[in-house]
Amino acid sequence: MRAERAATKLAVLVGLSLCASAAGAFAQDGPQRVDTSDSAAAPPAGPTQRVYIVSVPLADELDGYAARVGSAARSALRSVPNVEWQAADQRFLGYDENTFQTLTRARERLEAGRQAYLNLELDQATRSLEGAVQDFDNAATALEDPSDLGDALLMLGAAYATNGHERDATRIFRRLHTQMPQVQPDPETFNPDIVQRFAAAAPSDAANPSSSVLVESDPPGAIAYVDFLARGRTPTTVDGLVGGQHIVRVTRAGATPFVQPVDVRRGEHGSVSAFVVDNEATPGLHDSVSSIATAETARCEGAIADVAHALDVDKLGVIRVSAGTTDDKVKLELLVFDVATGRRLLRAAGEVPTDRVLERGVQQLVAQGLAAALAPPRAVEHEVAPPPPPPPPERHHDDGVIGQWWFWTAIGVGVVAVATIIIAVAVSGGPTLGQDPTGQVVLRF
Repeated sequence: MRAERAATKLAVLVGLSLCASAAGAFAQDGPQRVDTSDSAAAPPAGPTQRVYIVSVPLADELDGYAARVGSAARSALRSVPNVEWQAADQRFLGYDENTFQTLTRARERLEAGRQAYLNLELDQATRSLEGAVQDFDNAATALEDPSDLGDALLMLGAAYATNGHERDATRIFRRLHTQMPQVQPDPETFNPDIVQRFAAAAPSDAANPSSSVLVESDPPGAIAYVDFLARGRTPTTVDGLVGGQHIVRVTRAGATPFVQPVDVRRGEHGSVSAFVVDNEATPGLHDSVSSIATAETARCEGAIADVAHALDVDKLGVIRVSAGTTDDKVKLELLVFDVATGRRLLRAAGEVPTDRVLERGVQQLVAQGLAAALAPPRAVEHEVAPPPPPPPPERHHDDGVIGQWWFWTAIGVGVVAVATIIIAVAVSGGPTLGQDPTGQVVLRF
């Protein structure tokens, strides 16, 4: 047994070494996180600014996608330097300071557990990751992005399995199969034994999930999350679930989230009735956010200004989500406003698939867009005429990490010169740059 365990640990080390040698490669089936540490993606050092991002659908059937976009955008916002987002996040998502502290500790424990696991300090990794999972569960009211919890569960299950705790590993892996079927162990990171044990822990109905949950709320029209993924507005029925325990979270902008676990047997139906209460500190925030869908977006005024003032921010980002050119895509438009002056600092737009790539595309959009919007303006003495547009770039069948995706940016409204900022996007293959007749930079990859 000791020899087998030692061999397993060696295989883990080899797998992690191979993974480390490939660090920085951005594959389509890789992690959903985007590395925004590149200098091109980070605003220059300067005073801290209060920044927040909200998303709105331009059609009712896009509510679930808009909620996913907002979650991914706020996840990316946490990694942007010189930005204070915590206070606005608490107002918008409706959680208290204690929950924020618990969530912060969960992320710290996750990083400690990750490092211990990479160093094969399995006992330490287990303790840190157990604490992280417990904290994430306790902070479920504020957890709209499941990626950190998924990472903690996956590494905890792997640590259990490598350390010979088979039952604990199976329990953790089964929870992932039930609540986060989108999470899978990367064969380039985890050794084949872990991958096989993960697959073996799948419930019997994982290949054909047939359970469902009806989510209702008072008042109706709140966003229903099942297992930390937005599923649409209440009332809604979420089907295609594996039998077992699922976490239902119901909320809307400025309201205290309702969270309740629900046990659903294989092939059966469960239901949850939520009571959603708006916070006294942000009255009318939900209505103001909803009104952005039909508001004028040339300046920070009307509903946009109402949201910015309710969240008490210096810069407000708004992502408007509309139908894509095909059913499996959506169009995104990122607008960044300076609240004090009312100016619109940036407009970036594009189209992205609605599968796993959606979150990745949003994170790139936010990281690169904010880098441009928060950068200090540079004075230009005279107007610069843009060069003629290039021919359309050649299309390829392999669309890369997020398919057809392009940004337009226009900043410095009202200044004498035409100011243009290139948003550098770090992906395999590299972007093709071209400048259109309006003085905007177009990126396509």
